[in-house]
Amino acid sequence: MGTKTLPLLFTDKAKPIKTYHTCELQQLYLIARHGTRYPTDTDINSFNELEKIFQNVPYAKDWYKNPFPLRKQGLITYRGEKEHYLMGKRSRKRYQKFWNKNLPYDPNVISFQSTSVARTGMSGFAYSLGLLNGEGILGKDESQSVYISSTPKAQDEELLMHTSCPRWLETVEKNNVLLENEKAEFSAKYLSKIATRISESFHITPELTPKQAEAIYKACAFAISYYDETSTWCSLLNQNEILEIEYYGDVLDYHLYSYGNELNEKLGCRLISNIISNIDKYLIGNSTLKADLKFGHSESLQFLTTIMGLYEDEVPLTVNSLPENMYKRKFRTSAIFYFSSSVYFEIYTCVEKGVHTSTYIHALVNEKSVTIPGCGSNYCEWNKFKELIASKLLGISASALWRWNRKSKIQSSRLP
Repeated sequence: MGTKTLPLLFTDKAKPIKTYHTCELQQLYLIARHGTRYPTDTDINSFNELEKIFQNVPYAKDWYKNPFPLRKQGLITYRGEKEHYLMGKRSRKRYQKFWNKNLPYDPNVISFQSTSVARTGMSGFAYSLGLLNGEGILGKDESQSVYISSTPKAQDEELLMHTSCPRWLETVEKNNVLLENEKAEFSAKYLSKIATRISESFHITPELTPKQAEAIYKACAFAISYYDETSTWCSLLNQNEILEIEYYGDVLDYHLYSYGNELNEKLGCRLISNIISNIDKYLIGNSTLKADLKFGHSESLQFLTTIMGLYEDEVPLTVNSLPENMYKRKFRTSAIFYFSSSVYFEIYTCVEKGVHTSTYIHALVNEKSVTIPGCGSNYCEWNKFKELIASKLLGISASALWRWNRKSKIQSSRLP
């Protein structure tokens, strides 16, 4: 169900990582999406419209009412809190040796950051409870209080990079002719047909609009994520229609937050450049930071993975490419950017041949190892990683990059 999909992991079970005997995990970075949430106000208002339409439809007499009040709009659900609590528990188990060395909690060593939106701050706090349970002195569980920093929405260039970018707001969100054409085409080719079929099947007059057909799909998604049921709004759509509308949602995200617009490939710049800067500072002894844990939104992860070159399809996602890409596309939000999705970066130093130390970065998306395009290995040599994204990140020449790498005094080699 696109970005409204429930996370694949809902457990506290995890196995400790295994590392080469000459390698040590030095730093850990996390960028996570908030947990499962209530619908936002736009969706709740559209569900109110559906309630009025379907109150006279006998088939829907037991479930047509909108269960989501506006006062709850956008807030994290109890399940969403549990998702991040369990994520924190898994982190403690997976990185057991690392955390044992770096606890008790110190905000100068372990950083928590969220956007200035309630659901992300609450997600970060839930994660901290799972991670630090038993480390503090508060309550029966000996909980630990933590400091979670945030930046005002219009100034948050790391986690709300699009809303703090005037150029993006003006050219990608507001005046995107290509995106408007995609919306119109999908509405005419697909949503109109779905609206007509449902209207005729249940004798609804006046006929449903394309937007109302899309609202049914979203009501279906939240029925699954909140109630774990498919017998209400989902039953109005067949499987192919669900896949088509999900694909349409991916087309919108692709153009708004990923490869569909060249500017989107730059929006993750501040986030990843700050990560690189923090790693370099630590490696030369100018930082005490060991773990940097950030909690944002699906857009945060989409901009980040885009600047890294992940999940790029050979055929751009458009309405016209729907038949070709519907089943085999790489950019599939339901498989990557669902609720509580995450990107971890593990930073290792390895002593090789007992002579020199090399540094590697290992990326995990949704707690599964991935190869950063161009690295050739899941464990990417640090300077190689910086070279791969330098053109997007810094816009500097190869010679300037060489001087930068030399200044940071990090040597390169391969994993043994």
